Amino acid sequence: MKKRLAAAMLGFTVLASACSGGANGGNANNGNTNAGQPDAGNGGKEPAAEEVTLKLSTWQTEAKAKWDVIIPEFEKQHPGIKVELDLLNEKGDSVASMQKLDLMAASKDQLDIVELPYTNYSQRADIGMLEPLDSYIEKEGFKYEEEYLVDTKVNDKIYALPSSMQRWFILLNKDLLDEAGLPVPTDWTWDEFMEYATKLTAGDGASKRYGAYLHSWPDYFQLQLMSKPSDNTFLKGDGTSNALDPLFKANLEMMKKMMYEDKSVNIYEDIISQKLAYRNQYFNGLAAMLPIGDWMVAESGGTDAIPATFVSAFAPLPRLEGESSNYSPVQPTYMGVASKSKNKEAAYTFVRWYTSEGIGIGGRVFSGWAKADTDKLVDTIVGAAKDPSKIDTASLKYTMENSVPGQAPVPFTYADEVKNTVVPEAELYLLGNQDVDTTVANIDKKIAEIVKNNQSK
Repeated sequence: MKKRLAAAMLGFTVLASACSGGANGGNANNGNTNAGQPDAGNGGKEPAAEEVTLKLSTWQTEAKAKWDVIIPEFEKQHPGIKVELDLLNEKGDSVASMQKLDLMAASKDQLDIVELPYTNYSQRADIGMLEPLDSYIEKEGFKYEEEYLVDTKVNDKIYALPSSMQRWFILLNKDLLDEAGLPVPTDWTWDEFMEYATKLTAGDGASKRYGAYLHSWPDYFQLQLMSKPSDNTFLKGDGTSNALDPLFKANLEMMKKMMYEDKSVNIYEDIISQKLAYRNQYFNGLAAMLPIGDWMVAESGGTDAIPATFVSAFAPLPRLEGESSNYSPVQPTYMGVASKSKNKEAAYTFVRWYTSEGIGIGGRVFSGWAKADTDKLVDTIVGAAKDPSKIDTASLKYTMENSVPGQAPVPFTYADEVKNTVVPEAELYLLGNQDVDTTVANIDKKIAEIVKNNQSK
C-alpha cells in the first residue's frame, strides 16, 4: 500500500517543491516581494495585506461538523483569511473521500487544510502529503502534551493536530429500561451487558425487539479489547498482532452466544443479508442498546431523517473483570497542513484554532483539546440537538466524566489492512463454518503476514 501511494504522490512532490516558495511554502502575501516595504504608488503607506483563500478538504459533512457556523467565526476572528469548504464526498464516505484526496495530492488541485479519519492519517503523513508542524508549534511556544490528549507523532514528527475525539459508550433506550425496571448502568461488566440484553429482548418474528445491536464493523469484533487501558485494538502498541489476547476470543464467543443462544441480538446472517443499519435498528426501537461512538450524541436528539421518539441514556463501556475503571478507546480525527499548500502559515492558523477553541463552536463533536470544558461541550452539543429533551444529559455527563481514555497511539499504516483481514475470518466463525480456535489462529497468522510485509517495505 505504501509503495502504491508513494507512486501516486510522485507528481505532487515535484509540484510542491516547485511552488512552495521556500521552507514556509509561501505566506499570506502569496510571494509578494514588496510585502512590508513602502509602496511609492500608495503615498508611502504600507500596502494592504493580500487576502488569502484556503481550501479545507474533509469528508465530514455539514450535518456532522457544522462548517457553516465554524468557518464564518474563524473568518471573523482572522480577517484576511478566507476558508472554502471542499467536501470530498457528499455522503461523508471516508473511503471514497481518501481516494479523491490522494488524486488531488498527486495533481495540480489546491490543497491547504486536510482532515483525515483515524486510520488514514499515518499513511498520508508517511508519504509526504502533510507538512511537519513541529517548527510552527515551537514558534508559537506551547508544549504539545499540555494542549492535546493524544500523541500524533509519525516518525518522531507532528504532522497534524487532533480535531474531534471519538470515545465509545453504550447508547440505551431509557424508555425500555424503565419498562423493564432496569437502572441506567454506571458501573458494569460485559457479563452484565449480556444480562441486560437478554432482559430487554421482547417479542418474536418481524416485530421482535432485540436487547442490543452489534453491527458488522470491525470495531464490534474487538469490543472487549476496547475495554483495556492499552493494546486495545487488533494490533499491540508495537504494531504486532494482538489476536492471541484472550479477550479477542472471548469477544467472538460473546457475539455468537448473544446471536444464536441468547437470541438477544440479530443473527449475523440477517445483519449482512438485509444490510441492517445501526441507526435504523436503534431509533426505530428494534434494539434497546447500541455500543457506538460519541458522534451519536447529537443524533440521539433526532434528525430530519429519523426523529427521536424516546429518551436516550448513556453508559460507559463495560469494564473488564478485575479492572477498577471503565476504559474507552479514543479515536481522534486529524487535521494538518498540506505540504503542497502555498499558504502554510495561514493554513496552520486555521488548524490550530479549529483544534482548540474552534471545534466546540459547532456543537456536534467532542474535542481532542486538553483544555476543553467537557461539561460545557455536552451542554452545547445537547442544546444544538434537534430535540434536546430526548437526551438524558445527566447520564451523558457521567459517562464522559467516568470513561477513562485508553492509550491511543497513532494507528500503523497497515491498520486498515489488518481490520479488513479480520472480518472474513470472524464471519466464518459466526456463521458456523469454522471453530473459534481455528479462527483466532488464522487471524493471528494473517495479521503477522501483513506486519511482516509492511515492515519489509
